[in-house]
Amino acid sequence: MQKPNTVKGTKDLFGQDAKDHENIKKIFSEICEFMNYENISTPILEHSSTFTKTLGVSSDIISKEMYNFVDQGNDHLVLRPEGTASVARAIITNSIQDNQNQRYYYHGPMFRREKPQSGRLRQFHQVGLETFGVRDFHFDVETILIAEKFLNLLNIRNKVKLEINTLGNIESRKNYLDELVKFLKKNKSSLSEESKKRLEVNPLRILDSKDFSDKAIVSEAPKILNYLDEESLKFFENFTYYLDELKIDFEINPLMVRGLDYYNHTTFEYVTFEDKSQNTVLAGGRYDGLLKSLGGNELSGVGWAAGIERILLNKKRNNNRKKLICCFSTTQSLNSELFKILKELIISENFNCSLIFSGNLKKKLNKANKLQSFGCIILGEEEYKEGNVIWKNLKTGIQESFSISNINNFILKKLENKD
Repeated sequence: MQKPNTVKGTKDLFGQDAKDHENIKKIFSEICEFMNYENISTPILEHSSTFTKTLGVSSDIISKEMYNFVDQGNDHLVLRPEGTASVARAIITNSIQDNQNQRYYYHGPMFRREKPQSGRLRQFHQVGLETFGVRDFHFDVETILIAEKFLNLLNIRNKVKLEINTLGNIESRKNYLDELVKFLKKNKSSLSEESKKRLEVNPLRILDSKDFSDKAIVSEAPKILNYLDEESLKFFENFTYYLDELKIDFEINPLMVRGLDYYNHTTFEYVTFEDKSQNTVLAGGRYDGLLKSLGGNELSGVGWAAGIERILLNKKRNNNRKKLICCFSTTQSLNSELFKILKELIISENFNCSLIFSGNLKKKLNKANKLQSFGCIILGEEEYKEGNVIWKNLKTGIQESFSISNINNFILKKLENKD
């Protein structure tokens, strides 16, 4: 029989990979909780309108990448391709638009039918945060500060650079777009075929084209910073002033645009120093008007998302394992007592515990050694009658008996002394 395989572009998570994923989510969650962000979890399945209304039908996600289907009830559904629109939809659905605290964080799988490669999967995992309220550059600064804390705690901030840009407000963006289209149409014959298509439906995306000839053209294109109105310019200046005050290093990249239609004003990306297409680790920006496009209130929003797989590509793998202690008896009749031992053990950050039930004493010791156990708690018949158990250090071979009532202090002392 042929071995079953995963779907192309998906991966099973187990062992150290699973631990690494959980550790990143744990660090992220602790930072967000500290900053008074509330955890939110949205369904993987959403109505397709949640994204076609917000991302724009011309975006790559909608036009090429979204997993969509019609189910037996004739509902048009999609597998969630990103988190922001889902969170916005959840706020409206659950009538929590008027809550005093509109800060949310999430983590989970997203789905896009892209060409699988390093750092790009069809089922990938993200952590992200969103904050809604009035349009205020202070919230943009807050989200950047959280990103800085997050990347620093992951020890990868020195591996990425922060690039920022502004798309201005709707009016500024429209004026800029008019001038950009005029410029690009003059150079249409030299554009790639993909950019020629984008010129008709989403010309802003041409600015971040990876095609060599496109890059040469857009390097001479008008820059949006020259088309900002007073409000947009002031917003961007305040934002960059605060980053300077906080001594957060950044570069202004006037060609950086986000691939989703709902962005305006601030956009930013943390990218690696490598010149490759999959070098974005964390990205986001401002999306005023997103909630309204879904039928909600006129609330402004800003947030970001980071790819866990991308983070792990840039993070040194943690090989520090908890010490393992195996627990078994010298005779099968004492197996039931193993659970009493387990009940007494306090869950610790310093060690893990594994029970061994089958085999004679020699086989149990061999099993513990194969599991790379630090030591063993052994229930011997004579010792157990006296309320004691045996401790055996598998590295030194030294063993001694101690009282079950003192098991937690004894184990912690052994771990500290490494004997």
